[in-house]
Amino acid sequence: EDVETPFTVFASLPTPPEHRFFLVREWHDEWLDGSREIADWIRGGQIKYRETIAEGIESAPAAFRGLLSGKNFGKQLVRVAG
Repeated sequence: EDVETPFTVFASLPTPPEHRFFLVREWHDEWLDGSREIADWIRGGQIKYRETIAEGIESAPAAFRGLLSGKNFGKQLVRVAG
């Protein structure tokens, strides 16, 4: 039986998105220390990040479609409250 998964859906796109996984459970013992260190790096400016923010719940479907087609940069968020 063919099972449709995110991997098969992404692979079927004309330009499949690049994806990488980080499983927290693999690093559970180090997670809290690592999170603190990364937060310090962000506050100190050693790490900079960008994210795409869509405004309003009515924008969520288009934001999701854009996410799947690579139109976002970084994390795709939808702001639903001020």
